[in-house]
Amino acid sequence: KENSIIYIILFFIFTSCSNNENNSNEQSVYDYNNNQIAGSPIIINIFEEEKIIYKIESDTLIDSIGNILLSGGVNVKVFNDDNIKINDIFSNKALVYTGSDSMKAYGDVKIISVQNKDELYTDKIILYNKTRLVRSNEKVVFVNNLDTIRGVGFWSDFEMENWTIDKVSG
Repeated sequence: KENSIIYIILFFIFTSCSNNENNSNEQSVYDYNNNQIAGSPIIINIFEEEKIIYKIESDTLIDSIGNILLSGGVNVKVFNDDNIKINDIFSNKALVYTGSDSMKAYGDVKIISVQNKDELYTDKIILYNKTRLVRSNEKVVFVNNLDTIRGVGFWSDFEMENWTIDKVSG
């Protein structure tokens, strides 16, 4: 499964980032200066088998030692097993780990739950695909049903229905 995610990511990067009008000349991220692609925006879809997990938009994509670093207005749409969008994540940067089941968003992270409109604000968050969990060890502000909860450390499922804050501070 992990290899299929890697191949799908690379396929979309290689096929969607061509500068040529004629797409018969395939290009990859390695054909660009410093393995970097800039766009307005660059769009990456990450699938597991035939199910979309993430749709990511950003201004810049860099190959970072086999992982994918995205920066500049990163927007990650998270989907459930029925291909329905469940969250929007906004951040300054994101790192997609192509060899594992996770992705990290960092820098002014904001997550909005599509279903219940809850919002989470933090500086760094990790999403684990296989377990469908979200984790932050940072300070968080969680807005739930018009209540604002502050603390350090956050665990949740992808839908943000079952969540906990490790150390509540107010």
